[in-house]
Amino acid sequence: MLNFALREVLGEDINQKGSLVAQEKLRFDFTLKSGIPIDKLEQVEEISTKYIRQNSVVYSKDVPLAIAEKIRGVRAVFGEKYPDPVRVVSIGIEVDEILSNVSDEKWKDVSIEFCGGTHVQKTGDIKDLVILEESAIAKGIRRIVAVTGSDAHEVQRIATEFSKRIDFFESSPAGSKKDAEMKSIQTDLNSLNISAVEKSRMKDRFTKLSKKMIDDAKQRQKSEVKLATAEVDKYFPKDSDKKFAVVELSSELDSKVMGDVMRHIMKSKQDKIVYVTIKPEEGEDARVIHACHVPEVSSNDPFLLNTKLYLAALTFDY
Repeated sequence: MLNFALREVLGEDINQKGSLVAQEKLRFDFTLKSGIPIDKLEQVEEISTKYIRQNSVVYSKDVPLAIAEKIRGVRAVFGEKYPDPVRVVSIGIEVDEILSNVSDEKWKDVSIEFCGGTHVQKTGDIKDLVILEESAIAKGIRRIVAVTGSDAHEVQRIATEFSKRIDFFESSPAGSKKDAEMKSIQTDLNSLNISAVEKSRMKDRFTKLSKKMIDDAKQRQKSEVKLATAEVDKYFPKDSDKKFAVVELSSELDSKVMGDVMRHIMKSKQDKIVYVTIKPEEGEDARVIHACHVPEVSSNDPFLLNTKLYLAALTFDY
């Protein structure tokens, strides 16, 4: 079915180069110069799934090789030497019906192959097929790794649960916890063993969410810096000879805002002593974010010198 679907989507130049059907997964190697675009990979998966949903009977019969090779659209491993007679396997159409007119064009729309392996009795026995990976294994050779049956259902369940996690992330409020979760989701998503199509969609969605989150954070920080610097400026009205101030800012601010506030102070209040602290949040993990600006001190300015020593001690106590 996968071989048939690949040719349907990518063209007749696709040739099988090897395969493995194991208990936990299957792999299929085929000729192709470049990777399969995700929309094409989705079509391959959909065609395979359609065959499964039809629950078609799988027929097989030994046919003289010379006759079997004339069947329109028959698929075989390129370069493989087949026995005579060769076993012909078809899905949904009896082999005898195919042999009644081997050149009929409609056989191109049926999965017909030379194969001596074990097959299910009906395609519905497969239950489901999910492509996990499509990658290069050699020059001009690609490989698809997929799962079927209950394993396919399990990776679909994992994908659904992870999608809910992204939903929760999207709706959660901005803050340090969301920043940490963004990094965690990115790491987990890269290693997630789910449908390649679903994984690509999730990555696209998460990339957009991350970009929006970063853009919003920049805009929010810009607004917060504006409010914070205005708060500092209130302590030093025009024509005031005030030399120092201790400013406590909102607990919602962070160290990035503090950096911008201190740059503002160093630029506009070089001759002032300003100690700034961000009110800590409640809880065991609460941190005090604080910084101090002191102008250059000369030995003949005892006020500035004593204030600098005091603030140094205060900072050390924090």
